[in-house]
Amino acid sequence: MKKTKIFLLNEDHSIAIDDKKESNTQFGIFKPEKIKGKKAGSKIKTHNGNLFYIVEPGTPDLIKKIIRLPQIVTLKDIGSIIVYLGLKKDSKVFDAGTGSGVVACSLANLSKDIKVFSYEVRKEFMKVAKKNAELFDLDNIKFSNLDVKNGVKEKNFDCGVLDLPDPWEVLPVIEKNFKIGARIVTYSPSIIQIEKTIRALPKNMKVERLLQNNEINWKVEIDRDILRPESNGILHTAFLLFIRKVAI
Repeated sequence: MKKTKIFLLNEDHSIAIDDKKESNTQFGIFKPEKIKGKKAGSKIKTHNGNLFYIVEPGTPDLIKKIIRLPQIVTLKDIGSIIVYLGLKKDSKVFDAGTGSGVVACSLANLSKDIKVFSYEVRKEFMKVAKKNAELFDLDNIKFSNLDVKNGVKEKNFDCGVLDLPDPWEVLPVIEKNFKIGARIVTYSPSIIQIEKTIRALPKNMKVERLLQNNEINWKVEIDRDILRPESNGILHTAFLLFIRKVAI
């Protein structure tokens, strides 16, 4: 897989480039011979003098560079998914509704020993997700271009994510593929979807929590004595319904 490095410009911009060929960017040209052998923290200048620092890219950096489909799960929701699913370093994760692969990549990027099995019914979306997994340099995601309503062959999942329009139809089909104690989160933009899911829950599952995350960023320009909330934020994106399998 092709690896990339992230370069930061004046703490305001980040760009991902191929470190094995010349890259012509809006900030100037990067020469591969100037990059070869450099470690994180090294200073790199473009041909016209713009200064960058080499850093190891993390999930927030890489998500900025993915190929985006019309809708992606946001970082604010991914954070809750990671924590409340109770992921461990060797979790076996089910992911349905791959989309652009943001969730699959974010979870797989936590540990090389995490195994993510990601299902997507649309071929064109699966192609995008695989490209994004290459950006993350991941090989612990198995992508399947299948409809989960027809069943899933893998078993003993520790947790799962359902980014689907009708999770209430999927849960009865897949619940047998999860361990007792496993957590599943549904990602639904409408509260009507949540209500339908709760009403149709299999008897061996219970609701743990229902979340809605709203994020307000702050404007930080200390040199200008500005330290205040931004005038806009990332408000409603989806409801996160966390459920748990409590019996066979």
